[in-house]
Amino acid sequence: MTSLVFFIESISTGLYILGAGGILWMAYRLLRAQRDLAVAQFKLEREHALVRRASAITWGGLLVEFLVGVWAITTMVAPTLRDIRVGDRASGASAPVAFITSTPVANPQVNLNVNPLQQSGEIIFSTPPPTATPVGTIIPDMPEAVGCARDSAWIFIPGNGQLIFEATTVWGTANVSNFSFYRFEIKPAQPGAEFAPIGEYTEPVVDGPLGDLLPINFARGDYRFRLTVFDNTHTLVALCEISIRISDPPPTPTPLAPAGAATTPTPGTG
Repeated sequence: MTSLVFFIESISTGLYILGAGGILWMAYRLLRAQRDLAVAQFKLEREHALVRRASAITWGGLLVEFLVGVWAITTMVAPTLRDIRVGDRASGASAPVAFITSTPVANPQVNLNVNPLQQSGEIIFSTPPPTATPVGTIIPDMPEAVGCARDSAWIFIPGNGQLIFEATTVWGTANVSNFSFYRFEIKPAQPGAEFAPIGEYTEPVVDGPLGDLLPINFARGDYRFRLTVFDNTHTLVALCEISIRISDPPPTPTPLAPAGAATTPTPGTG
């Protein structure tokens, strides 16, 4: 609606000219109808002249109302909207704000700082998406995360100590100078276990989806999961290592029959 108001204001001169021309044309038609009505000798001629006179008066009135509306928009509505925009700009709200909301992860150690991104003239406040689990279950007393610099190698989802039982999209950041690639690695949380790569990617990511973690490929238990980022010399530059627990999906409860529901008796023999 605001754009329409300013558009009408921008072409108001042309609208005034067209409206004034239409009014003059309707006035000319009215005068002709009046003249024909004065000299008409037959009923049909008089009726025809009356119809043309009524049409000219009607359209002339509509054009006058149209011009009044254009005048109101250009002199009252548009300046008011412009003043509101100027006031918003002075208060720091010059650009429209769009919010991408999400369900927070139940992990008090996760950094939930809002990250503003400038895109196409809008300020978009980007918050991380919800976890794959219904409530983002975090196992207490799991080993702490290692590395996880917010601007180079960082994992937001899954959270450190999160319970994983279904396919989970890993969210975070993998971005360093002279970036070449990053990969996921995992190992059982046991002494002597070594990390094994489970996915490699060649595009840097900042606060976005990094890839998928599929728990169906692993035995149930505790694991160390990490994101490793390499530069163009294939040197490990940054990493983020967390603990996760892979488990079976929670059982789905069987709904009970409503109280008082009728049951079908078993026919007896006899």
